[in-house]
Amino acid sequence: MVGIGVFMIVNSQRYLTRWPLADPLTPTEMILGVALLFVVYEATRRTLGFGMMVIVTILVLYAFFGHLIPGGFGHQPFSVMQFVDQMVYTGNGVFGTIASVAATYVFFFVLFGNLFSATGGGDFFYALSKAITGRVAGGPAKVAVISSGLYGSISGSPVADVATTGSFTIPAMKKVGYSATYAGAIEAAAATGGSMLPPVMGSAAFLMAEMTGIPYATIAMAALIPGLLYYFAMFLQIHFQAKKMKIQGYQGEELPTLWGVMKNMGQFTIPILVLIWFLKEGFTPVTGAIAASIATILVSYFKKETRLTPNKLFKTLNDTVTRISPLISVCAAAGLVAGVIQVTGLGGKFSILIHALSNGNLFISLLVTMVICGIFGMGMPTPAAYVLTAVLAAPILIEQGVPVLQAHLFIEYYACLSAITPPVAVAAFAAAAISQSNPMRIGLLGSRLAIVGFVIPFMFIYQPGLLLMDSVAGIVTSVITTLIGIVALSISMEGWFGKTISKGERILFGVMSLLAFLPFSIVKIIAILVIAIMIARKIPSFIADFKSNKKSNQTVLKEAKNVNVM
Repeated sequence: MVGIGVFMIVNSQRYLTRWPLADPLTPTEMILGVALLFVVYEATRRTLGFGMMVIVTILVLYAFFGHLIPGGFGHQPFSVMQFVDQMVYTGNGVFGTIASVAATYVFFFVLFGNLFSATGGGDFFYALSKAITGRVAGGPAKVAVISSGLYGSISGSPVADVATTGSFTIPAMKKVGYSATYAGAIEAAAATGGSMLPPVMGSAAFLMAEMTGIPYATIAMAALIPGLLYYFAMFLQIHFQAKKMKIQGYQGEELPTLWGVMKNMGQFTIPILVLIWFLKEGFTPVTGAIAASIATILVSYFKKETRLTPNKLFKTLNDTVTRISPLISVCAAAGLVAGVIQVTGLGGKFSILIHALSNGNLFISLLVTMVICGIFGMGMPTPAAYVLTAVLAAPILIEQGVPVLQAHLFIEYYACLSAITPPVAVAAFAAAAISQSNPMRIGLLGSRLAIVGFVIPFMFIYQPGLLLMDSVAGIVTSVITTLIGIVALSISMEGWFGKTISKGERILFGVMSLLAFLPFSIVKIIAILVIAIMIARKIPSFIADFKSNKKSNQTVLKEAKNVNVM
């Protein structure tokens, strides 16, 4: 592999100036090109397993034998030389846009995430979350939501997030009364949402910026409100469930204070602020990631215990390369798939198929796209699921009038959610290893906790105010009505609001919440009014429960102080 890379670099000028297909490849170039494709295939098998390997195999066979298919899905025949030329020695295949994103954006942001974690940034997020929500009902679960969301927004990897924060939060949740399955599901769903939350959002967002030409800062700003709504919905469901099950927060132990955390570890906010400032000022994401990495190294020297010594720095760099290697395989395989789709014209044919299935109906096209993304996402990282679906389905959505940013964010959301969607839910499997529970049950329960994540993409297609793509009045209206719908949906899912509610009330809350998510109409107004009336009727019992909880918390604090004094 190294020899192939050296050969490509030495002869790079030739490949920048030659005419593909018209200028034939030399025997050496053919041998090395075929060898590289086999290396990509083997790397795909080792890192992504059976699913992606099957997709790559089917598409390669389609490239060679698709000319034998009668009708619209056939294409012109390709020789081995033409295939190798297109896939290896042009920007259509292995060395296309996807690989360039992995070698630039993704590498530097993974480096930043690893440096941040190695210096204690993950501990900062955990301590901050514990200080904010540790004492309240279901405290450890809420700590998991906040810490996983914060850490995940930097790391961009659901599996890495579960492995890092889950090792603390899952045992803590089990200790206060959550089942192993519920604890794992909370962590998996919270970690998955990190890839939807700025400022980093995971590598799929960088691919989106490269594929669409939309600045990354614009994508991050548009994704902010949907990401926050996702975590707000999770937070509400966990709170209602904790109240219904009478699960308290951390008890009998001293918790950090917000002031104490910021005083001792507040320096970790500096790299994040540096990153946000660079993006806001219009610098490239790579420049922002490099600046944030340098800031992380500098702030690590504020305290002896967080200092990045040469050995620690070398280990972090080694971990970065180790972590980026499987992603390089993902991007190479995805580039190969995207190249085949492009040179055979399969993307346009697939768009025609989706159009025929939907009969031009946008909502059905969105449903088909969601299903495709779920299928491609089974067992594959978010970037691969996003790229495959974006190449096939995004053009038809755009053709039907959906703006480019909305179409690609729609696909990116479902690519992220594939991490907790059974049967192959990578975040659920990671959480199952820590919680010692069934990964399928964790995936199903995690999908339920993340239900708003499955609804929001449809909402921002029809209500662009959620992506800040509307007037101020339109944005405010969209956000407020969505919040009302989320509250109603959370009440329906958990069956609690001040006290346990009846099955009929749960159904009514659920139906009204879905109607409240619709675009602005008389039906939406009626649904919101019904929700408001139903909530108003439950306010007295909710207030009574709040007062009872306040007294209980005061008692717990007194007991904790007595323990500390003794």
